[in-house]
Amino acid sequence: MVNNRIDQVKSFFAQPERYLKHNFNIRIRAEVVAGFVGDTVFESILDIGCGNGAISLPLLREHNRLTLLDVSSNMLSIARSRIPAELLDDVETINEDFMQAELRLQSYDLILCLGVLAHVDSPADVIARIASLLKPDGSVIVQNSDAQHPVGCLFNLYLTLRNALLRNPYPLNRLSGTKLTEMFSNHGLELSAIYRYNLPLPGMARVFTNDSLYERTRRVYGTHTHNDRSWLGSECIYHFRKPDTIGG
Repeated sequence: MVNNRIDQVKSFFAQPERYLKHNFNIRIRAEVVAGFVGDTVFESILDIGCGNGAISLPLLREHNRLTLLDVSSNMLSIARSRIPAELLDDVETINEDFMQAELRLQSYDLILCLGVLAHVDSPADVIARIASLLKPDGSVIVQNSDAQHPVGCLFNLYLTLRNALLRNPYPLNRLSGTKLTEMFSNHGLELSAIYRYNLPLPGMARVFTNDSLYERTRRVYGTHTHNDRSWLGSECIYHFRKPDTIGG
């Protein structure tokens, strides 16, 4: 069953335009991640489900390393084409399922996992592996749609009906923000920051441009430092940290 799920995910993302057409949301995710990271230069970064690399490639510097991982060879090819020529040797690309890839324990300072948990076979197993790969004092930035939030419940109902009509090959995972935080806490990770917002209502992407959707979202919900009307947001980007138990 796991391999079947992976094949379904590969098939879904084999057409990058399904994901890339919503570049206003990619832009928001990238800006929030950059804001959470700030001036910190992480030595080793892992981007799980890297897509076109728009979120993690801006974090690449002359003296750090980035691992781009995605089950979609098409997505990974796009991400690879965006790597600056002078930094090619600092980037590793892995076209595998995250749970099967050979990755060293406690080898990453920063792990990104955005737009992934909804598609995996077991979010709990993915979170457990993320925690095992993170160095002490490392950071994880992860995205989740809060299934318990009233707006999230409405979106879930819409997606359930749409998927039934379109015969979507697999159901998306639904996690509450409380459950997600609990899962990370069980592995010793502490919540450091959260940014909440909402995606546009169904159909709006056909009416408004990506720039317009971006501006509207920012106007309503603000930035990661001033998250206006956060109580309205069911789309969440979390920053977790793994305390350095040796350094205190």
